[in-house]
Amino acid sequence: MNDFFTMMERLQGMLDSDDVEVVTNDGASVRGKIDNLRSTQPFSKPAVKILSANGKITKVLFADIRDIIDHKKS
Repeated sequence: MNDFFTMMERLQGMLDSDDVEVVTNDGASVRGKIDNLRSTQPFSKPAVKILSANGKITKVLFADIRDIIDHKKS
């Protein structure tokens, strides 16, 4: 899932969800709420930050994302 615009559209649609899961290319997953969606800052790669239930914030680069699941809609 490497298309930037598709990724932004999907993630923006999940900003109000408290139960989003991001699965990376290496099979790891992070589940929680989207804390920050960074896409246009100079000198930075597009990334999403996920706030997990235990308060840990994990940054995942768009290039590393294999799948995005909104468990609230499931």
